[in-house]
Amino acid sequence: MPTSQVRILLALCLTLAACLGPLPAYSAPVEYTVDIPPLPEDLTPLLASVSDCVGLRENPPDSPGLLRKRMRGDVESFARALDSRGYFQAAIEGELDTDTRPAAVRFRIDPGPRFVFARPDLILRPANPAAASLVSDTLMGIQAGSGYSSGTVLDVETALLERLKEYGHPSPALVSRDVAADHATREVHVTYVIDPGRAAMFGETEVSGLETISEAFVVPELAWINGAPYDRRLVDKTRENLIRTGLFRSVRIDPEHPPGSDSVTMRVSLLEAPPRTVRAGLWHYSDLGLGAGLGWTHRNIFGAGQELRLDTSVSENLQQAGSELILPNMGRPRQSLGLAARYKNELTDVYDATNLILSAMVRRPLAEFEVGYGLGYRLARVDDDELRTFNLVSTPLIAEYSSADNPLEPTTGLTLAARVEPFLGIDQSDSSFVFWDVSGRHYLPLTRDRSLVLATRGRYSLLAGTNRESIPEDMLLYAGGGGSIRGYAYQYAGQLDEDDEPLGGVSAVDFSAELRWRINREYGLVIFGDGGGAFSGRSPAEKEEYFWGTGAGLRYYTPIGPIRLDVAVPLDRRDGIDDPFQLYISLGQAF
Repeated sequence: MPTSQVRILLALCLTLAACLGPLPAYSAPVEYTVDIPPLPEDLTPLLASVSDCVGLRENPPDSPGLLRKRMRGDVESFARALDSRGYFQAAIEGELDTDTRPAAVRFRIDPGPRFVFARPDLILRPANPAAASLVSDTLMGIQAGSGYSSGTVLDVETALLERLKEYGHPSPALVSRDVAADHATREVHVTYVIDPGRAAMFGETEVSGLETISEAFVVPELAWINGAPYDRRLVDKTRENLIRTGLFRSVRIDPEHPPGSDSVTMRVSLLEAPPRTVRAGLWHYSDLGLGAGLGWTHRNIFGAGQELRLDTSVSENLQQAGSELILPNMGRPRQSLGLAARYKNELTDVYDATNLILSAMVRRPLAEFEVGYGLGYRLARVDDDELRTFNLVSTPLIAEYSSADNPLEPTTGLTLAARVEPFLGIDQSDSSFVFWDVSGRHYLPLTRDRSLVLATRGRYSLLAGTNRESIPEDMLLYAGGGGSIRGYAYQYAGQLDEDDEPLGGVSAVDFSAELRWRINREYGLVIFGDGGGAFSGRSPAEKEEYFWGTGAGLRYYTPIGPIRLDVAVPLDRRDGIDDPFQLYISLGQAF
């Protein structure tokens, strides 16, 4: 090739290279650290939660420029987050140091003073003095002089609209929400403008989605009355009532309020759940051995919400089977009648007992409680070195309350129960006594996500009005075991006779505290302490001390409830009587 051509070709290559610029250089991701300075209150965790530099640290960018862009985005996010807490004069700077390995992202933040709320204002358009008086106290959710928070502004707005829905206004609407920060006074003025809408009453109710269930069962569960002022709380109560029956997979209630109408049409859409349920369980307690249970329930056996329950369980010392038929809306709405029969055969170190128990119980809601009364019959044959037969009739009275959030895995709420049941001997039996029982459970979440819960329970039982010799041995009160004071064998947390066998008592007390930590979706840990005992008098005498046990457990969570494994040790171990530890395996929490 001639020299001139080579020179021309070389010049073209150099020109093309100059136009294209340097070829891109591919480098490794830029690893980095993030420093957010300590700030007052809970601002540092707040900023960390909105930071891309923090949230994406495990996915580092490919260049310092991209990291710098990520840092600048955080500066803007920090400003918005601080504004939401009333720090409208915050100064925020970001610095990237690439001379260190790893690189360092540092923020300098001066939040400045926190603005406070001024007294809020509410304007109803059109003016409605009656509605204004109903919701005026809701504005107290914003306290003049308290630190500003955008969350508080939205919470009060929601509360205003819900309050109007609770007092006859089904369709209120927010017209405007004005939030103005005065930098001179460092106060934030909030003004709500709301259209309360037309006052209305409950109108016709339309129920859809029923296939096998009669509408006559649904109507008594409606908390509202046609023609009564509209109240959103009654809508929520109706939804709870229908879900509680267990007959519906979904419950949807749509209030329809046409503009200008004085009536709200209630549309209730239901999806029936499968009516039949089969339950099975296995358990093993080191003091009682292996046990198994099986149950079957039909929640709509005759088409109007009638529920039939069948169950049986077998273990080394206890065999039982029972059935119960629950008839809803008997005599009055939401009043039920339960008819039950149970066979029970119990073999213990103290006695052998066979029982046939028949009962009829009426239950109905009363305010926040459920109360009940009934009639029972018990035929008992007890062999405690002497075969005795008891014919007993009883008239139980009960009262129950529950605000627990979940019957299988409660994390918050309270349950209370009280029972009084007089027994009268008939035929050749001369037994007569009264059984008293009071119990309570409380569940307190210790973290916002309810992964850590403190669960406590207590119980006091009493047999009054007779001597212990006239009470069937299996109806005396005992303590100890997996459902009582863990660490002690079944019935052994109390006085013993000369053969070191449980005597049973006429009163019993037991209480427990559990700290439950759910580690993840599948596993959890528990530490617990139990105490109490069974006593010969109405209250523990000086010589009848309390028994104490403690231990720890593992929980494996399944769709049907947690599998429980507890290991407990007796703190008042008696030589030759109490084992060093007890093991409990079952489905469900201890309480």
